[in-house]
Amino acid sequence: MGTLIVASAPTRIDFAGGTLDIPPLHLFHQPAITINVAIDLCAEVQVRRRAGRAIRLFAIDQRRQLLWPSRDKISWTREPFMELVARLIRSLAPDTGLDIRTDCRAPAGAGTGGSSALAVAAAAALSTTTGRRSSKAILIEQARSIETQAIHVPTGYQDYYAAAFGGASVIEYGLTGARRTAIGNKAFLADLERHLLLLYLGKPRFSGANNWELFKRHFDGDRKTVGLFEALKENAIAMRDAFLRQDVAGIAELLNRDWEIRRRALPTMSSPTIDSLIRALRRRGALGARICGAGGGGCLALVIGPEARARLTALAESAGVRVLPCSVNMRGLVVRRVQE
Repeated sequence: MGTLIVASAPTRIDFAGGTLDIPPLHLFHQPAITINVAIDLCAEVQVRRRAGRAIRLFAIDQRRQLLWPSRDKISWTREPFMELVARLIRSLAPDTGLDIRTDCRAPAGAGTGGSSALAVAAAAALSTTTGRRSSKAILIEQARSIETQAIHVPTGYQDYYAAAFGGASVIEYGLTGARRTAIGNKAFLADLERHLLLLYLGKPRFSGANNWELFKRHFDGDRKTVGLFEALKENAIAMRDAFLRQDVAGIAELLNRDWEIRRRALPTMSSPTIDSLIRALRRRGALGARICGAGGGGCLALVIGPEARARLTALAESAGVRVLPCSVNMRGLVVRRVQE
C-alpha cells in the first residue's frame, strides 16, 4: 500500500490580543502581542500517493468527497466551502495521484482556529509527501497566505503559531515580523487546564466578518476603534504578566476585560442569548468568560474554580450547550509516516 503521511495540529483558546495579529494593525499599537493556549481539538490530514494523477479528497468533518482528474484541474466553484483545502492541494501537492483525508475535531465555526490548524497540518503533510520537510516558519507563512486567498480578507498570525508549536504562547509582532515565546511551564499549564471549561454555542452568523469590520474602521481613522485596539494592547500586556505570575484569578479577570472591550466595540460580537448565558454562568461560579475568536457564536471559553465544574457543566447542558473536551496540547504540529 505504500506510505501514509499523517499530520495533526492543535486548535487554540485565545486569551488576549486577538485582531492585533492581523498585519499591519500591529504596527500602530506597539508593543503588540497575543496570548493563546493550544488545545487537543486537533485537525488531522492524511495523504497517500495513488496511481495516475487523479486526486481524491475525503473531508470527513464536512461530509464531502471530491475528485479531480489532476492537480491542475482542481476547482472549488461548486464547493466554495472547500476552497481552503482545494487551494492548499493545488499550491503544495506533488503532481501525482493522491488520496487525501481531512478532519478537524473542533466544530465548524468554533472560533478556535480550526481552519488555520487544518491549513498547517495540510501544508506539513503535503510538504512531506513531496519529499521535503519545511520549517515551521515556512509552514506558517504558507498556511496563512493560502487561507487569506481563500477567505478574501486579511488573516492574523496567532492561530498558526498555536497549531505549529502547541503549549501556551506569547507572540509579539514587531517591525521585522512575529516572534513566539513559550509562556508557562507544564505544571502551571496542567493547573490552568483544571480551570478551563469550553462550551460550543453553535456556528456563528458573523464569524470573521467582525474582525474585518474592525480592521476597516481602524483604517478609516475611527477614533473609537483606534482606542479599542489600544485597550486590547494594554490588556494583552497585562495578560502576559498574569501568565508569568501563574495567576489564574488574574487571568480570569483579564479574560473578562478583553470580552467587555470587544462587546463595546462591536455589538455583533455577542447576542442577548450569549450575554444571558454568561451572566448565569458567572452567578454559578465562573470566574472569567470570553467568546473565542471573532465572536458572534462558536465557543465560549471559561476560567472556573475546579469545584464548580459539575454545576457549570449541568447549567450549560440544560441550556442546550455542548461541552467540549479541553486539554492543553503541548506537542503542536506532529508529522509521522505510517508504513502500510
